[in-house]
Amino acid sequence: MPISDYGVLAATAVDRRREGATDTPHYQIHLRDAGGTDYRAAVNVLSQQAPADLRYLAVGDFRHPVTGLLPPAGSGWNPVPSRPGTAGLDFVRGRLFDPAAMRVLPPDLPGPDNDLADALDQHVQRAIADPAAAVYVFGQRFGPEPGVPDKVFGFLPGNGVHDVHMNQGNSGRFRTDDGVYQDGALLVHLPAESRWAAVFLAFQSQSWHTDDRTGHALPASVPHPTRPRTGPRQATGPQQ
Repeated sequence: MPISDYGVLAATAVDRRREGATDTPHYQIHLRDAGGTDYRAAVNVLSQQAPADLRYLAVGDFRHPVTGLLPPAGSGWNPVPSRPGTAGLDFVRGRLFDPAAMRVLPPDLPGPDNDLADALDQHVQRAIADPAAAVYVFGQRFGPEPGVPDKVFGFLPGNGVHDVHMNQGNSGRFRTDDGVYQDGALLVHLPAESRWAAVFLAFQSQSWHTDDRTGHALPASVPHPTRPRTGPRQATGPQQ
């Protein structure tokens, strides 16, 4: 069955934690909506299935009709129907970007500008530094967890979004998460620059040839080819 509670979090970014080299392979973002509610976005930087490194693409000047379908900035968590004509994202059907432009990046390495955490930092740190920047995180909601503080940032109650990546064409035990128009991503609106930036992530084990109804990988399909690994400056299942 598809992931549950799919939607988009509309908030501002206030902090981040790089955790790619720990036993929790996620890049963590602390966000807050206009009403003061805190959230955590848990962004995968490593796959549980081989090959472990993720595919990554950042679009610095993202132009797509989906930006006109987004909820108001700072409005918090917004459920989104997983069907065409809504803000639901679909990497295969939505013509959001060219999958062949994605690069494979390791999660976290010594040195600058050479891993996925560095690549995410370029956009998240920019959003943190600009109070006017509107952040939209697509994925599956977790929480609220009454009485349970967030395990990374400590706010109460624990609350947030995960599965911030492609959510179709899976294999093995993650196949049950497949669906159409339910992919995760990170979008940032920078009003002062009149532009959008977008970050897209996918696992190398996922197929880009999927069923239009179920999102399952179709027979004899193979993962989409990816360009050789480069640094982020050249780049144009439930896990919290």
